Parts: sequence; C-alpha cells; structure tokens
Amino acid sequence: MNKTPSSWKASRMHRRTVDELGVAHTWGAGTEVIFLSNPLANPVEWSGRVRDDLLALGYRVTTFEHRPSGLDWRSAVACVEAFLARRREPVALVGWSQGAAIAQEVALAAPERVRVAALLATYGRQNEIDKVLQESWDVLTDAGSDSLRLALGLLTAFPPDRLADDSFVRSMRDAQSSWAGPLDPHARRRAATFISTYQDRLQDLACVAMPRLIMGFELDTDTFVSRAREVAQVIPGGEYVEFPGLGHAAPFSDPGLVWPTVVGFLKEHHPPA
Repeated sequence: MNKTPSSWKASRMHRRTVDELGVAHTWGAGTEVIFLSNPLANPVEWSGRVRDDLLALGYRVTTFEHRPSGLDWRSAVACVEAFLARRREPVALVGWSQGAAIAQEVALAAPERVRVAALLATYGRQNEIDKVLQESWDVLTDAGSDSLRLALGLLTAFPPDRLADDSFVRSMRDAQSSWAGPLDPHARRRAATFISTYQDRLQDLACVAMPRLIMGFELDTDTFVSRAREVAQVIPGGEYVEFPGLGHAAPFSDPGLVWPTVVGFLKEHHPPA
C-alpha cells in the first residue's frame, strides 16, 4: 500500500490509555492486530520488531497489558475478553508464550470477537521442568540475585550458539536492567499464578475454530517446542510452523525469520481494509 507522507505520519500516531482493565498502546487505524504477552514481558518492545511493517500495510496495531483483579488464568482471559468487547470489529490476536496461551483461550471463549490468532511458543499444559523453573524464579524473586536471574533468563531464552557469542552475551549483560533486572513483585505473582492454575487445557483447545498459526521454536528451553506441537495436534486445521535452531526469545532475537510468517498469515486471513 502506497501512502503519502502525511497519511504515513498519521498512521504512526501513538496513543496510550490506562484504565481498570490494563494498559493499551495503539498505533495507526484500520483492521486491528492486538499483541498479548506475559505480565513480565513488555509487548510494546517485542512487537516493535514487526510494528512498522504492519502499519505500512494499513493495520492498526495495539498492545494490551492486562491487569485483572484476580491472579488465575481465567481472570486474565476475562480481562482480555472485556477489552475486546469494546472493539466494533473482530480482531487478530498475536500472543507470545503466556500471551499465546491467553490468546488461544480468548479465541475459545469469545470466537465472535477474534477473527484469527497467531500463537508463538504456546502451550496447553504444564510439564515437570516448568515446575522446576517456576520454583527457581520464585527463589530468585525472594533472593534478589541479579547474576542468577541473568543466567536463568539467558539459558531459557536463547539457543546455545547465541550464548556462545561473547559479544551477544556482553550486550545482554549491559542491558540486564531492562529485561532481566529486579522483578515487579505483583507482575511476577500474576505471571506465576497464571502458570500454576493453567494445568491441562489440551482437550478443551480442540474446540478452537478460527484460522490460527501455531509457531514453535526447536531450541525453546522455556515453554518447549514439544508443548507447541501438542497444541497444534489438538486444534484441528491449524497451521503449524516450527523454526529449527531458534530459542524462546526468537520474536525479538531473530525477527527477520519469525515475523514474515506472521505477517503473511495475517494478510491472508485478516487482510487490512
């Protein structure tokens, strides 16, 4: 889509709103794509790797940080449902990790409000290693050890070849305060309670009916690719794409590989007006 300089400038206008449901950031106008994520992951930051591409195509891009009064997964889903109820037209949901689990549940609970869903590094149940990881994060939250938090964050987010790159690890250490520094206790509690209450939803997810893209990353040591495959197997007719050699943080560590597939899916099933 060709845009004049003035219309392109208008499409990039940013609006931030805060209310009882949470915090929303919106750019542009038109057919809407909404990004969802874990309370500990800033969707404004990780969606930024694809936002300009979507705006150039004529999409309206929104990130939503849900802040429900309850801490369990159903409260998070209900909060996002209430946010979507304010929309006049069905939207596309793009969720990463816990955001993907929320997106698939919202798609199940309110199919009239969700046209398509892209689920990056999703899951439909908890496994034993995840319980170990969550217990470790709890200890680090209480202990406040920045070095251990950095180590666990790196090991669960990135594949071995990236961790063997001294310049990359050095850059991540320099940026630690913005992505692996002290945790917001309330956000951590919301994220952890979602996980502890979201145990086994695979059988229920078989009822998700709209077009959906399910994306797995081969070397994901956070949510694990085997769990993304499980969701792809139980949701009938979904499109599953798996990226070899990528880790959990692929949406922002390898955007050139991940986002073109998401954009292509949106253009086909949720085209801009």
